[in-house]
Amino acid sequence: MVVYYAFLSFLPEFIGAQTCGFQTTCVPPLNWANGSWQMFNGNRSHTGRQIMRGNLSIGRYIKWSFTAVDWVHSSPAIGDINNDGMIEVVTGSDGTDRHIYALRGTNGSILWRYGRISNWLVSSPAIGDINGDGRVEVVIGSLNRYIYALRGTNGSLLWARGTGDDIYSSPAIGDIDNDGNVEVVIGSYDNCLYAYRGTNGSLLWRYCALGWVHSSPAIADINNDGKNEVVFASGDSYIYALRGTDGSLLWRYLGLWIMSSPAVEDINGDGKLEVVVGSYNSRIYALSGSDGSLLWSFVARSHVNSSPVVGDINEDGIMEVLAGSYDSTLYCIKGDDGSLIWGFRLPSYYYWLNDIVIADIDPSPGLEVITSGWHTPIYVLSSSGVLLWSMNPVPGQVSISVGDVDGDGCVEIVATGKGAPQVAVIDATSNEGGCGILGEDDELSVDEVEYLRFNDYVEIFTIDGKRIYKGEYKNFKPERKGIYFVVFKEGVKKVVKKIM
Repeated sequence: MVVYYAFLSFLPEFIGAQTCGFQTTCVPPLNWANGSWQMFNGNRSHTGRQIMRGNLSIGRYIKWSFTAVDWVHSSPAIGDINNDGMIEVVTGSDGTDRHIYALRGTNGSILWRYGRISNWLVSSPAIGDINGDGRVEVVIGSLNRYIYALRGTNGSLLWARGTGDDIYSSPAIGDIDNDGNVEVVIGSYDNCLYAYRGTNGSLLWRYCALGWVHSSPAIADINNDGKNEVVFASGDSYIYALRGTDGSLLWRYLGLWIMSSPAVEDINGDGKLEVVVGSYNSRIYALSGSDGSLLWSFVARSHVNSSPVVGDINEDGIMEVLAGSYDSTLYCIKGDDGSLIWGFRLPSYYYWLNDIVIADIDPSPGLEVITSGWHTPIYVLSSSGVLLWSMNPVPGQVSISVGDVDGDGCVEIVATGKGAPQVAVIDATSNEGGCGILGEDDELSVDEVEYLRFNDYVEIFTIDGKRIYKGEYKNFKPERKGIYFVVFKEGVKKVVKKIM
């Protein structure tokens, strides 16, 4: 498979639009092109994996930085929020600033901002078409007890709904009741988890635990019944799995004072989903998605408030689980049995690693682990836990996301800082040999060939996997400039073409 680059500038209408909703990965094929980062830990399952590739091994520099009035705490979301074919970066600020910012991915200039909100924004934004109008919205919670849904085009308010206490939790978006419409799910310090209809913010259901909900919910069909469930953790020490249709309890499992957000993935290769979460009792739990029974638990040397991420980083066919502990160590654990593969420890016990992302940003074998935490630089580790490089683009506590912010087909690292009110993008002067997309069977390489025959029968997709056209290439007339993937058969070979 080959990736081609080309450019389009004519502007009639899209034909035969098809959306993949809020799956992080959609056709073509499954687990394919996705340069966006839709919500906390990338997707509604919180796996923390970025599928698009880059090469940041050499020539790293700060592509742009944006300075807010005060701290920028929330992890940024990355995607095209105003439907112009270009990518934006969305984040919230706290301290005295208290605005939601949408920044242009090309240069960090402000597309819009919303505020001034009456309290801090530490929740991370989620982006997606929540009301089915074909346009993207931004959803985020605040310590003023409200969740806000804003129009991605201009930042105007679509709806806002109050809860009974502060919102630290980050929203997840998806169709949880199987009605074809999208819901927004978020937790509150009033001990409750809320499910709102995306169309108007009306309450679908709420479930109240016995402790605050700091954890960000994950959405997935964890019991393979064809319907989505919602998984979250509470300060009452339980991990909960709820039915998405009505919020009723499917199962719960006892840990200890859980602030970690769960990740959902098939970590042992049995074809069923598991739930992975950290706990204050120094354990990382892997639970069966079907009934909440314990698959394994791993014991760290201190409490685990970090949210785990999951991926086959060493490409051995077995998933790995990565999570940070307050013992200043990042642990890499085998998904099938919970045994330790390696640990990366910081030089000082007073710092810890909370944010973790898995992506292929180096030509070395396997996937890289990108991590940062309390007053640490960004560390990039090999699949075997060896430090490849570190960088400190934003002073203070750093949150990270990875996505293609400038539309060049290569991912960049986006960092936000609490010690300094900044958003910064790390790019490379040359991504040669490193761009493309992780496919199901192999990695797609970048090629500069621009030829495509007008009579070729093609399917055309946006960068985040939405099919917008199917037919002869000569009849494709894009609505606007942007990045598209054109897939067509050449003999028995599929070719992927990138058009800007």
